Amino acid sequence: MPRLRSLLLFLSLATACGGDPSAFVSEAPLGEREDAVTIPSRGFASTLDVGCWNLEYFGSTSHGPSDETLQLQNARDVILGADLDVWGVEEIVSAAQFNTLVSQLPGYAGLLGSDPSVVGGSTYYTPGEQKVGLLYKPAVASVLGARVILTADATFFGGRPPLEVRMRVGLNGHTEDVVVIVMHAKALSDVDSWQRRVDGSAALKAYLDSTWPTAKVLVIGDFNDDVDVSISSSRTSPYENFVVDAAGYSFPTKALSDANLTSTVGYKAVIDHHLATHELRALHVAGSAEVYRVDAYIPSYDTTTTDHYPVLTRYTWGNEGAALTVTSPNGGESWAGGGARTVTWSATQVPTVKLEYSIDDGGAWALIGTASGATGSYTWTVPDVATSLARVRVSDVANAALSDSSVGAFTITSTNTPGNVVLHEILANEIGSDAGTEFIELLNTGGSQVDLGGWMLWDATGLRHTFASGTILGAGRALVVFGKAASIPAGVGNAVGATTGGLSLNNGGDTVTLQKTGGTVVDAYTYAASLAGQDGVSMNRNPDGGATGSFVLHTSLSTRSASPGMRANGSAF
Repeated sequence: MPRLRSLLLFLSLATACGGDPSAFVSEAPLGEREDAVTIPSRGFASTLDVGCWNLEYFGSTSHGPSDETLQLQNARDVILGADLDVWGVEEIVSAAQFNTLVSQLPGYAGLLGSDPSVVGGSTYYTPGEQKVGLLYKPAVASVLGARVILTADATFFGGRPPLEVRMRVGLNGHTEDVVVIVMHAKALSDVDSWQRRVDGSAALKAYLDSTWPTAKVLVIGDFNDDVDVSISSSRTSPYENFVVDAAGYSFPTKALSDANLTSTVGYKAVIDHHLATHELRALHVAGSAEVYRVDAYIPSYDTTTTDHYPVLTRYTWGNEGAALTVTSPNGGESWAGGGARTVTWSATQVPTVKLEYSIDDGGAWALIGTASGATGSYTWTVPDVATSLARVRVSDVANAALSDSSVGAFTITSTNTPGNVVLHEILANEIGSDAGTEFIELLNTGGSQVDLGGWMLWDATGLRHTFASGTILGAGRALVVFGKAASIPAGVGNAVGATTGGLSLNNGGDTVTLQKTGGTVVDAYTYAASLAGQDGVSMNRNPDGGATGSFVLHTSLSTRSASPGMRANGSAF
């Protein structure tokens, strides 16, 4: 937070949002990097995957991260690992450093707003200024033309007119044109900056309405403000003109704002967004908007890489005829728990499917596995839990909105397996300064209820909680122990406060142990500081709901920071 505020103060004193013209470097091509970080992919073969990322003062030797080579390496690792088709990037100071980055991205091409191929670009973007740019996969998209727009209104954008790129995208045997506009709005929360964003938004909307009234257009980048309410105190969002025109536009990323997420290291708001015209909105993959917390994989992220997180969305492309149908089980069957049965389906234009099951008629779903859509079958070890309300669901991995489930419920008979209580979710780094919000979630993954009376929770240094006599944890249910009963969030059921008045979990690493009366260890987990380094972000088993999966940061499973008493996606156990 202090570094971001210092940066904002610097920007407020500057006449334009740019660095020193001499503050850029030219790096020699990098060799194979031994300490490259591994970033999980967010790209899919059948969808158009798009991201925007402010790379703080990229290539500047005067501002932003001090180690330009490390910043470039981290940026490269994120872009290659995420494996998106199109990236809008902002705050590029050094064209030479950007070109070095592109040279280290096999399968990608790029252009900056200052490039000679961009009409008007070199007029409005000088070597030392912050520039906007585009990275893309030529195997997926080609550039038909590029220009800077709204140059007469450049002051509304902090002297950085948007970059408009006309592209031809080919996926799934379908080729169609799309317009991508990369934007970096005026920064800061003072009244003048807010007004300039208001005026810039009005100019942008007038331009889109008149220039691209029926085109598929996507505006991505650093909007420097949120779309629900402004970062400028007591003011409406400067992009309210787009929000209220629901017939013509939508922000797929508004869901991130509604979830109270943040797209920067030190500012509690989503200020990096994607804006789609009506024609493109229909192709947006529901639930695909994401603030990608790559800081979970990069040490000292904000000082080595940037103070913004990538923001992502995905779109269907040429696979409007895709279809999925579950053929078995489809209702009325009786399958024995613990045995192997075959789930079958038919799929059209769906490369990979995800299989899930429910034991409460679709109230909550648990992962079975993934498979090639074309195979049409999967051998499933049926859970040994009695229910007459079982269903199976099959969905497109790249587009969760495309799915089908059993037409009717079927029965699973049980051999009455015993209960199995495990540590399932742990929040060691409390929310803010309230240590009472630390919690440990237990989950009974077995087939019978378990009496927890007299059981104990320990950390590495001492006893933290003893369960009261008569505490029963039902099969498939969760129970949460918070540091203090007063800190249990509203709406979280089946939760108690620690009997010792606190859990005292160590952010630098600790061991959580669940013991029976007499000391028999039921489950134990030793976590590292990397799983407790983010305020309010828990560690959760992966897959969620499993008994043996490894613990990962909750943000790698869903957009939620934590989910005490619930599944990672917020649904009930």
